Order: sequence, then structure tokens, then C-alpha cells
Amino acid sequence: MKRRILKTFFPLLLVLAICISLTACNSNSKSNISQNTSTMEPDAGEGSETQIDRRSEIMERSRDEGKFTIYYLDLPTIENAEDKSGDSSLLISPDGKVMLIDAGLSQCAPRIINFLEELGIEKIDYFVASHPHIDHIGGFFGIADKFEIGKVYRNKVEYTTNTYKKFANELESMNIPVKYLEEGDEITFGSEIQIKVYNPPAVIEYPKDYPNNSTQFINDSSIVMKFIYGESTALFAGDIYITRERDLVKAYGDELQTDVIKANHHGADTSNSNRWIKNIQAKIVVAMNDKIDGMSVYNNFIKAGTAYYHTALNGHVKVIMDNQKNYTVINQYDNWNNAAPEKTGN
Repeated sequence: MKRRILKTFFPLLLVLAICISLTACNSNSKSNISQNTSTMEPDAGEGSETQIDRRSEIMERSRDEGKFTIYYLDLPTIENAEDKSGDSSLLISPDGKVMLIDAGLSQCAPRIINFLEELGIEKIDYFVASHPHIDHIGGFFGIADKFEIGKVYRNKVEYTTNTYKKFANELESMNIPVKYLEEGDEITFGSEIQIKVYNPPAVIEYPKDYPNNSTQFINDSSIVMKFIYGESTALFAGDIYITRERDLVKAYGDELQTDVIKANHHGADTSNSNRWIKNIQAKIVVAMNDKIDGMSVYNNFIKAGTAYYHTALNGHVKVIMDNQKNYTVINQYDNWNNAAPEKTGN
């Protein structure tokens, strides 16, 4: 299967990545992290003679019973699209509740639907729209046509795009219950997972020229959610930029520390500052994008001792956790960013 790896700059990036991996320091951890390394039938893959595909392992749910599972979906590259493919993450609680965070572009809906159906998902208990950009809510419409949605979490920001207007109208016409999340909220996911909300602020202050030049404002309004399952934690912070990261670190400090995170803003260097990375102290990070924007964010996570995954390189990424800080990562494809399997223990 052909992978979307940087074709022009790949050789140079590969050399840089190897050099960095040789010089990076590993941090001590109280978490147990294992990377699944069992082999499946290989397919031909770009950049290597054989390409292991662990999709069947990712889709296998027998080992997930009673655990918290997160799937970071590899969305397709859409030719001539107005934006990147976007984010979509599927979360399943230990007691079987289903949450979908974001839905990518509209053209991504068929892949997300196929993934859910292959897993045997029949209902989405909660859909979270982290913020109203098209690469996060565009696929909602196709998904809502296929699956019952129990409840929607979103922020209070009103946007002027046709996609947002359609989203708001769809929620109303389908009579889907909606809860607006804001800083300080606490909700539950199933019976065992607590969610703390750190963003957006309770009072939304729109820029003077809104909606002109509003990209950063919309991104900084992203819902920031920390999932707490016993001693295990995971964080989703949408597309917040460095300035908003700084504000949250100043306000909450160590409370934001988490073991598993989604890289902010698709792993771009508009976000994921060193201050944020050092404060979060994550053991596992997954960047979700249909391309690689650059190497600086990767380098900073690696220097911090974080195991780094990227959907453009690793395909679908699955993280399974119990409530005692034990994590198993299954990535669909191996690549230079995680070529050497590692285990970190006490």
C-alpha cells in the first residue's frame, strides 16, 4: 500500500531523524508503554522492501474489553481540497460507550463510516466538535446520516461559514441534544472516565474585525479535554496555538500533565511549543495530518522523551490503556519515526 511520505525531502529527513534518535535522551517514567511488534502479512510499501500492515490487529477488539481505547484515524488525502483532511478520533470507554472527536472534511466521511462499521459500532453516544473549522466538522453530515448520535458537545463560538451554518441547522433539525462546553466543566464518559474541560473560556471575546482573519481565534477556541481513567490520562486540545498553550500552562500548570496526547493543530509548529511539551510530560503523542508540515515539532517531542506517531507515516494508531498507567500502542505501519520499538518501565 502506498504511503504518503515526503517524496522530495524524505532522504534528508530520514538522515536527520536517525541522527536525532541517536542523540535524544530517554526520560524516566512511571508508565508502562509497549509497542505492538507482531508481524502480519507484508504489503509493498514506499520507502521499504516490505511494509507490515497491522490493520487487522487495530480492528480486533477482544483485548480491549474493560479498557479505555483511542483510535487516531488516518484520513485520506483529498486532492484539490480547500483544507487539510483534518482530525477524527474514536474513543471507546471501558463500559462500551462511544465518542467521536471531530470528523475531518466531508470527503473523509466514507472512510470514517467504514472504520466504524468494521469495528461493529452501531451508535455514537457522543460527538465532540472541537471547533467549527471545516476540517473538523465537515464529515459530520455523512456520519450523522449513518449513525444515531446521542449527544453533541461543542463550544459557543458562532461562525459565518456555510459549513458551520449547515452543522448548526443539522443539529436542530435532527433534535440532537447539545451541550456547550467551557472552561471549568466536568463531564463523564461512561461510568469510569472523568473529563475535565480547560478551554474555551466561559466568556467568548470576538476580535474586532470578526470573522475576518479569524483562523487563530477559531483554533484558540478549541475544546481542551483531559480524560482521567484511574491513574491513566489522555488529552485532546484541538488546534490551539502557542499563545493559548501558554495561557493554559500559566493557569493550570501541572494539572495539564498527561501521558497520552494528540498533537495540537495537526502537529504544526504554530502549536506544540517547548513550554507546552515540557509541561505536559507526555509519554505518547499522535499527530494527525495527511502530510508532514516540518520536523521541528517532531524533534522537540523526541528530545522530551515522547514516543511520536504520525498518521501520514503510521496510518491508524490505536492506544489501549488500563487504569494503572499501562499503555499499548498499535500503529498500522512502521516508519522512520518509530522504527525502533521501545518499552518504558518503572
